[in-house]
Amino acid sequence: MVAKGVFTTANLTSYCSVADILALLAAHDLSDWGDDDALRVRATEILASTKSAIDSAAGRDFLLHADDAVAVDGNGSRSLLLSPLGLVPVVSVSSITINGSALADEAWLVYPEEACIVLNSSVGYGLVFPRGNQNVEMTLDWGYERVPEDIAMAQAKLAAAELLAGASGERGGVEAVSVGDYTVRYGSDGRWAHTVRRLACEAAEAVGRHRQLDFCAI
Repeated sequence: MVAKGVFTTANLTSYCSVADILALLAAHDLSDWGDDDALRVRATEILASTKSAIDSAAGRDFLLHADDAVAVDGNGSRSLLLSPLGLVPVVSVSSITINGSALADEAWLVYPEEACIVLNSSVGYGLVFPRGNQNVEMTLDWGYERVPEDIAMAQAKLAAAELLAGASGERGGVEAVSVGDYTVRYGSDGRWAHTVRRLACEAAEAVGRHRQLDFCAI
């Protein structure tokens, strides 16, 4: 369960704010698009698509999944790693059931930094997670109570790159930078071609640091 007072990201539709995007655009003259309100509308319009791009590139989202009920395969040992399942970071585990039998709270230990659940041999259970298909059920909180700052900035940079690409024109050859399944295309001789490429590449690099190849898609 989510502790009292803990911020939940469950309903976030964007990791960054419009203000984050506008701050990156402050040094550029975008008056051709109208006043600040017009620019704010344009920035708002691409929040959803750029968030989806970040999730796609990372192979996961950066929300808090509270009271999430999951079923996983038992592995025949006392330890169960959650990172290969994509269930990280681990915040808390509130219940575990093995082959339909619920365990007492003291029967397991949670190691959040290792994303590992270990059955507690000191209480005399002598249990393992028996091998089986989806035979271990648990309820846990996992994910991010606060969106990582570099992920919020990555989305802002991707959005700023897209807006600058649209404003700089299509002069020269067409170049592109992809972040996940999202592609920013811009003219190589456009006014802000270098800035567009830099922002998009920095966004891709930041997301890449959070991607783990053994995660399942979420």
